Amino acid sequence: MTNIQRKMTEVVSISLAKPIVNKLERARIARGQTRSAFIAALIDQASDDQRWQAIYKKGSETASRFKITSEEDIDRILHEA
Repeated sequence: MTNIQRKMTEVVSISLAKPIVNKLERARIARGQTRSAFIAALIDQASDDQRWQAIYKKGSETASRFKITSEEDIDRILHEA
């Protein structure tokens, strides 16, 4: 590991129940990843899920406000003016 890589990483220690560790090992081996890479991917996925949930919520609120129930409604709104 280079000095640059060391500066960009931080050791995080966690405790997991043995059945969870077994699941972790099976899943990461199936993906061919290290524990660190596998857990980092899970965290990235959780972050992406949160972002998409926020986008979906905003879209639902906008659809409700403009009474959008179909693609035709969107087309109508876009072509008004």
